[in-house]
Amino acid sequence: MQILHNPSTLSHSILELVGSRLIPAYESPARISSILSALSSRPITHCTTDIDAALHAASKVHTADYLQHLRTIFPQSLEAGLIEPSGTLLPECFPSARLPGYKARNKTPTDLSARTGWYAFDLSSGIAEHTYTAALASADLARRGALAIADGEKTVFAMCRPPGHHCGKDVMGGYCYLNNTAIAVKTLLGELDDDSQGQISILDLDFHHGNGTQEVFYADQNPTYVSIHGEGEYPYFSGAPEEKGEGKGKGYNLNLPISCSQDVTWELYSPRIQQAIEKLKAVRTKYLVVSLGFDTFCNDPVGKFCLAREDYGKMGRIVGELGLPTLVVLEGGYVVEELGNNCAEFLRGLEAGKASVEVEAAVEEEVKLDDSDKLDKTCEWEKVEKSEAVNGSYTNGYTNGYCNGYKTVVNGHGRR
Repeated sequence: MQILHNPSTLSHSILELVGSRLIPAYESPARISSILSALSSRPITHCTTDIDAALHAASKVHTADYLQHLRTIFPQSLEAGLIEPSGTLLPECFPSARLPGYKARNKTPTDLSARTGWYAFDLSSGIAEHTYTAALASADLARRGALAIADGEKTVFAMCRPPGHHCGKDVMGGYCYLNNTAIAVKTLLGELDDDSQGQISILDLDFHHGNGTQEVFYADQNPTYVSIHGEGEYPYFSGAPEEKGEGKGKGYNLNLPISCSQDVTWELYSPRIQQAIEKLKAVRTKYLVVSLGFDTFCNDPVGKFCLAREDYGKMGRIVGELGLPTLVVLEGGYVVEELGNNCAEFLRGLEAGKASVEVEAAVEEEVKLDDSDKLDKTCEWEKVEKSEAVNGSYTNGYTNGYCNGYKTVVNGHGRR
């Protein structure tokens, strides 16, 4: 397994508004530190951001004006005196379909405060001094992971931060600024000659529905998007089973929400993941991208499921048993003290699942070779017995079958 990390992902740190409190965001650099500690015995590839390549990859998903906004809004707001160097820029007003003129509007607002709200849908995606740097580093990890899979790597874990699956083509939200998973998929698609070379599927295992990823690919047949998430939970307005895709993408979007009216333990969660696996098999998935969130963990501050650490091992094994080239992209998970251990457990399960598939395949191949060897020996024996055959026919009686160019039949006659 290849594990990718970029130290620049640690540079982003913001405040968020929760209820009436402005607090340090749950999505913090400590999340990556926890994972790095838990994976310290494994080889980890430390990357630096290829800015040009990352921007090119991001442009396949996000609009040019959105990328420009993400890059410039903080320094421009700082210059205008709207924010302190160590501050977090939060939107104060959002566009709404209920506001007069919204539907006719097609121009980005020039006012800095208006722009901040125009490109966001909530207050959990504030922008700080290093947000752009970290978001681009995170996207670059996803890009690199996709290229590794295309080059034949079987499993890659991209330690992306900030996460990405809530980010749409031109809107940020839910701690997400660039859609890492979508960027990975677009990169992988670009490495394939055409769609027929392989169906890509996205399996979103975060507690929250990946509204941004769904939006990007909603009308596409490749990739397939499958999400298991809390029913009616954040981001609240997407993730229903009725959302099945449109146009060529009809039937390639599958939402599997789970009600949070009772504790969602593994017993309630596992049937949904089996449904997801069935869908991935039905569309003949050749490459798998997993949007992996650990906010399904019990007592997560922004989740309501109740999975335990060992459940991530089970989850990883089920995914691994698909035997597919797999890129794992980190999304959420905010119980920092347990995040690293949960992540390590999933990766162990993933490797175990893949290993079991490889062992099974090796056994099957050995059986085939053994059977072939026995057949060859039988054929050599039959050739000797049939050496008296004249003009392509022979009279010795052997069982039906093909052997070294001869067909044997029960009545003792055969031909080439």
